[in-house]
This record gives sequence, structure tokens and C-alpha cells, in this order.
Amino acid sequence: MSGRNFLTNPTNGRKATGSEEMSTDKELIYDLPFGPAHPGPGNFSIKLKIRGEEVVSARSDPGYLHRGFEKLMEYRSPMQNAVLSDRICVFEPLNWNLVHAEAVDTLIGTNVPERAKYIRVLMVELSRIQSHMIWYGAMSLATGFNTGFKMAFGYRDYILDLFELITGGRVYPTGYICPGGVRRDLPSGAVEKIKATLDKVEEMLKLEELENPSFEARAKGVGILSAKDAIALGATGPVLRGSGVEADVRKDAPYEIYRQLDFKVPTRKEGDAYARCMVGIDEMKESIYIIEQVLDSLPSGKVREPSLKPELSVEIPNGEVYIRNEISRGEAAMYMVGNGGTTPYRVKIRGPSFLHLIPVLEHILPGNSISDVPAIYWSLNSCPADMDR
Repeated sequence: MSGRNFLTNPTNGRKATGSEEMSTDKELIYDLPFGPAHPGPGNFSIKLKIRGEEVVSARSDPGYLHRGFEKLMEYRSPMQNAVLSDRICVFEPLNWNLVHAEAVDTLIGTNVPERAKYIRVLMVELSRIQSHMIWYGAMSLATGFNTGFKMAFGYRDYILDLFELITGGRVYPTGYICPGGVRRDLPSGAVEKIKATLDKVEEMLKLEELENPSFEARAKGVGILSAKDAIALGATGPVLRGSGVEADVRKDAPYEIYRQLDFKVPTRKEGDAYARCMVGIDEMKESIYIIEQVLDSLPSGKVREPSLKPELSVEIPNGEVYIRNEISRGEAAMYMVGNGGTTPYRVKIRGPSFLHLIPVLEHILPGNSISDVPAIYWSLNSCPADMDR
């Protein structure tokens, strides 16, 4: 840092005299950056203005991840883009696999086999659980609860073992959910291992039901977002449901086999950081219930439309489509245009984090203490990666 002082006062370059600082100290507003160092907000920055310990205003400053997925997809085939979609958000690559696959399937009119639909839902719900574990771990770390962080990432490893078994990759599944279905069927013994892993996840959730006064003290009543403001600012997913609004694309506009499944949409009415985090815990329980239903009724048959092989080019006919899914962070969508070529003419990605990290975050930070900024930030369960797309 070369001794540079990042706490500066708004005097437009004019240095305040000692007497001015002493007489107006309580009235001075200082600039304080939060991020973009990765261990803090994860390649994202917030420009805070503070008065003492209080946040007066906040301005989001994205753009630290230069990747350009939308343009990259316009020069690649659908099967290549299936792998590329892994990288839209490292926390939940399988969910983005599905958004992309459904866009291509809808454009070309693919008849996805029934077994593939079940496996798709199975994998995205497993992905939702491990993503919420990351969220809980990050939230724990932000509030000084290091044990919660270690526990969450330890239990997440059980799910990564499943991903490695089924897809060949632990973090990135190499486009396992692809246009036409999935790349390969579940290997022998996978169902039994999935059930054993769900038992492990339930162990963690039972531990989370224990009272944690320290965590509650750091999260309750902090970063409150009313239902009215959540709707007006475009919040979706757990952020919206944490403010008491029961909205979920899986229920409101069912896709794949969600119409056939029985599950609840967890909500909390408080709208604070604690409520948002607890919605995530409740959603993991519902995901377990969904997966159990999928395993109990998993049909036999093909797992991919035979004409859509990974090594073959696919012609994308003229047309356009807008697909939306409920991923772990909220509503994700993809707009895709075809012009008869083997690559999309246009791809536009809608990630839930864009609205959560700009209008929502800027709205709820003012009035809170500096010490609450990490907890509020991570309570939004955002992924800067799906902003800089």
C-alpha cells in the first residue's frame, strides 16, 4: 500500500486544519473501500462513505472479473457452450448448465428423454445444497463463526465426491447437463451413494438447528429489506423470500419435472440478514426432499437425444427464446437467438446477483455499522462472477 491512507475526507483535495478536524470530527464523512480483494467480497468492491462507525452511503463497483461469456458463446457450438456455462458461476455450475441446455433445447425443439429430466433435477438440487453450504460457510466467516465455515465446507466435500463420481469433475462438471439431456447415465452404485450423502447433509442441518447466540447477535436486525423494497429493487430467490414474498420459478413457471414434485417454498418475514440465511437452511431441507422423490421415481431409458452427440455440430434454427430457472441465488435466465448457423447469433445472460449487489446492497447498507457490512454483503448470497459475464 506504500503507506497510502484509504480513509480520506471529502474536502476536494483541501487539507483540513487541525482545529477544523477537532471541531467537526463527528460531522466529517470519510471514504472507505470494501474489496475488491477476493477473500473479502470475492472480486467485487463497494465504495462506502462513513461517519464514525456508521455507513452513510454505499456505491457498488463491479467489473473486476473480465470474462465476456455472452460474446464467447456466439463463437462456439452448443456442446462447447455447455462446458463454458460451467464458468458463469463457480458456486453452481450445474444450474447454469441447465439454463443453457434448456435454451438450446427450446430453440431446436429437442425431445429430452424423461430419465434425463429426472437426472437434471437431481443434479441441480444437489448443486443447490452445496451452493447454500458455501453461502452458510461464507456467512459464518463474515460473522466470526469460524466453526460454521469449516463445518459447511467439510460437509460440502461429500457432494463434490458425488459430482466427481457422476460427471468426472468436482467443481466444474464439464457441461454434464447438455443440450439433449445429460452426457452420461448415473454410474453403478450412484443412487446408494447419493442417499448416504443426504444422510450426511441432514447431520449438518441438525447441528444448525442448535441455538447460536453469537451468530444471531451478528445477523438479526441487520440489513433489513422490506417486502415492498425487495420487489421494487428486483430481488429474487432467498433475498426476496427472506422478506416474506413466496416466489419461486420452480413453482410459478415449472420446468423439467418440477410440476410433478411436492415441495414447499420457505419464507421468513423479518427481511434481515438472519432471515435470509435461515431461508437457505430451510431450502436445503426441501432440496433433500425433492431429491428423495426423484430417486424413488427415477424412470429407465435414454439420457440424451441420440442426434445431439457431443462431437457433432448442431444447427440452431432461426428464432429466439428466453429461458428462466430458479438457481440457488434467485432467478437466472438466458436469452438466445439463432440464425440457422452452428453457433448462437446472440446470447444474453441474466444473473440474479446483478440486482442484489447493486440496487439492493446500496439500499440496505446505509444506517448500519461498518462491522455489519460483511454480514449484510454475504447474506445476499451473491456471485460477482455472474455479473461480469
